[in-house]
Parts: sequence; C-alpha cells; structure tokens
Amino acid sequence: MIWLIIPICNFILQSYPRFFNKLFGVDVWTRLLEIDHVRKNHHRIPTEKLSGQFLVEGYFDYPPVFPTLMSFIPKKTLLHIQGFIAPFFDSLQVVLVYYVAIYITNNHNIALISQLVYMLTPMIAIENSYLTPRSLGYLNFSLATIFLLMYMYNGEVWVLGVVGVVWTMLLFLTHRFALQSFFFITIFFTLYLKTLIFAGAFGLGLLGSLVITRGYYLRVLKGHISNIHFWVKNLDYRYAHQVRGLVKKETKADLVNVIYTLMSVFSPVALFGMNPWAVGGLGYVGLAYYKIITPLPILSLFAAWVIFFYILGVIVMKVRYLMPIGEGYRYMEMATVPSAILSTYILFELIKTHYIGIVQILFVLLLVCNFILIIFFQFKTIIKDKNRSVTDDWVIMFDYINKMKTLPRIICIPHQNTTMTIYHTKAQVLVNADNPGLMRLADFFPVIQKPLKEIAKKYNLTHVLINESFATLAELKLSEKDVVFHAGGVKLVRL
Repeated sequence: MIWLIIPICNFILQSYPRFFNKLFGVDVWTRLLEIDHVRKNHHRIPTEKLSGQFLVEGYFDYPPVFPTLMSFIPKKTLLHIQGFIAPFFDSLQVVLVYYVAIYITNNHNIALISQLVYMLTPMIAIENSYLTPRSLGYLNFSLATIFLLMYMYNGEVWVLGVVGVVWTMLLFLTHRFALQSFFFITIFFTLYLKTLIFAGAFGLGLLGSLVITRGYYLRVLKGHISNIHFWVKNLDYRYAHQVRGLVKKETKADLVNVIYTLMSVFSPVALFGMNPWAVGGLGYVGLAYYKIITPLPILSLFAAWVIFFYILGVIVMKVRYLMPIGEGYRYMEMATVPSAILSTYILFELIKTHYIGIVQILFVLLLVCNFILIIFFQFKTIIKDKNRSVTDDWVIMFDYINKMKTLPRIICIPHQNTTMTIYHTKAQVLVNADNPGLMRLADFFPVIQKPLKEIAKKYNLTHVLINESFATLAELKLSEKDVVFHAGGVKLVRL
C-alpha cells in the first residue's frame, strides 16, 4: 500500500494553506451558489430562471456533475471542507499516475517516483487551492485520453474503448476548459495518428451527454460559447483594471497579475517554470532519436501529447486574438500526467548509463526547487492573500449589510466580489446569473464605461461596495460623506 503514501502527501501539501486562510478564493463563492441552487432543487439542475439576488437574471448553465455531486453535502459542512475537495480529486489523479506507469513500464519504482514528480508540479499544487471542479475535470480528461490511447494499442480489448467513451461523456458534463482541451487534442491525434478513434469518442460523448441530460448540455454549450464571445468582444480589456482601464504600471502590482504578465512575455520558457517536467516530452523525443533511451510505443504518444499542449500554450499566450479561449499556461495543466511519467522513465533509463551521477543530482535538485516554489507561492498568494479572501473586514461588512432595514441593491468594485457578497448577504447584486448575461455587463465590466451614478439609475442601485485597496472613492467620483459604513478598507457607499 506504499503507493497510497504519496497521494496522502499530495492532499496535505495542497490543502494545508486552508488552515491559515479558510475563506480564500474568488470563484469558490460562485461554485457554492451553484451547488446551493441544485441542493434546493432536490439535487436536480434548476430549470427556472435564476433571479432574486442576481440583478441580471439568467438560467443555470454550468456542467452538472460537480454541483450535483457536491449538493449531497450539507451547506454548512461544505463551507467548512470546501478547501479540501479539489486536493482530494487531484490526489485521485496521483493514484492514476501510479497505475498508468505500472501498466506501461511494469516497474513499481518508476510508478512511485512518477507520483512524486506529479505531486511536485508547481502549477497543480497552486491551482487546487480552492473549491473548483478543475481537478475533477482534469482527472476525467486524463482518464478519457489514456483509455483511448490504450485502446489504440489493444484494439481487441474493446472494453478499453467503451471506458474511454464513458469518461469522455463525463468530461462533457464536468468541466468546460478540460473539455475544450480534449477537443483540441482530439483534432491533433486524429490528424497525427490518422485515426477516428478520438473523433468517434468525442461524438459519442456529445451524444451521450445530450441524451442523459435531456438536452440540458446545449445550455452548457451555449454558456461556454457565450463566455468566449464576451472576451472576443472585450479582447483589449482582458487584463485591464476595472476602474483605471489599461494602465502601463500599477503602483503596487498584484503577484498573480505579475506572474501572468511574465508568463505572457517569456511564454516559451516560462511555461516550463510552472511545469518543469514538461521538458520530459522534448527530452524523450531527442533521447529516443539518438538511442540513448529505449522508446516505448505509448510513451511516444505521451511525448506527442505533452509537446502538443506546450506548443498550443505558447501560441495562445503569444497570439492575443486567441486569448478568449483561455490563459495559455492552463493548457500545460492538461499534460501533467504524461509529463510526470515521461520524466521518471527518462531518469530510470539514464541512470543505466555513465550519466548516472549528474542525472541524479539534477533530478533531486529539481524536486527540491519545485517544492520550495510551491511553498513560496502558497504563502504569498494564498496564506497571506487579502484581495481574494473573505477577511475579518468583509465579515464585519456583511454583518452590517444583513442588518440593514431596507434590502440594498449593490454594485461591487471590484466585480470579483459579487458572488461573495450574494453568498454572505441577502443583498441584490449587479451580476449575471449565466454566461449569456455577460454581454449585459458592458457598462461596468470588464472596465467601467459610464459614471457610477448613471449605472445606478439604469439598474436602480442604492449602494456601491468598494474595496479601497483596488480603487479609491476619488477615482469613482464618490464622496466620503456618502459612506454609510466601513470596515477597514471595505466601504459601503450610498449612491
């Protein structure tokens, strides 16, 4: 049972920051609201229009698997454990790494070290720091892709193909970006391998998701396309400040935004910084070509898998018109499983040569550096975070709002605090309930285009809830005398 030790360590490594910052995350409140809607609808996807606290009404359009699964956990319990759910699903992926490595290499030691390599991939540890279906979506992506590749080499074992199709269908119903990535790799493997296996699985997965959800998936698809369309229309403002617009230099830059900027500028190299093990894809091809290592058929496809997402990630980060389909570095997250196995296989092949000394030193050094990098980013962006967490100031503010005699209609600055406000208060908030509703936010998101007073009149708003670490009252042309209540830098201002 030693193969379970590393998944447990992986869970601890990813979840321990939550003991220091229990309410970290922006999207977490959106996910909790979605889960609550499903829970209140007797664990079924709501079909009626969502209104109430959402001033821009809309229909539930999120993939159903994750919110439905989570809806069986009581609301209070889920709030307490929400930071541990993504690490749990990712730890299942660590288990998957072991069994895939055993299947391919039949080497217990390679499988164990592959688990360790996967665990010490910086981007994975950081991404699973809050409640998100991403880790479950990535797990389904890996399972679908791996089973279909195995079926290619064991065509007579038809059950592998059936299982691959089942995981593909689950992928449709779990996570949009993971499915989008699967769409791209389907195109790649269809052309690269001249086979319709992936395309067939994709088609059957789509058909199955439509049948099982009785057509609901079409709403999910519409929401996915609407999100991309919104950012196509707002391409210039993807990384703009909501109040200041496009600024060349912030007086106090947010570390997360600094990382995004550096990765965009230095994308060919920076992508390896978030997943250094991806070099295993390139290394495998070169070492196999010069016959320094023994190539294995499925590992050769794993190398193609890694290289494809690396190239796609670089292209998306470099070509600004592709920005609407996601941050380029995220595509590298889809290649973490093959990266870990390839890097470990290369290690075990090279220690059979006279390079053993230098290879072992470099490998251990990289493991240590990755561990330090993970701890550093967890400390800076999660444990010490103030901009993406519900701090004591926010708790005091929410308590005040809930005690107000008249139900307020609020616009949040920054916009990322909207669902957080809905979850913790009874207030009505200017935010969209579904992705098609994004286009109705053009007056104030991603950049404020009109005076707040004019926006307030249009939506009958009564207050603005502002975090002054993001923007000042003066910038919004608001007066200090209109401040109704403040808790630290969080202010509720009458409009």
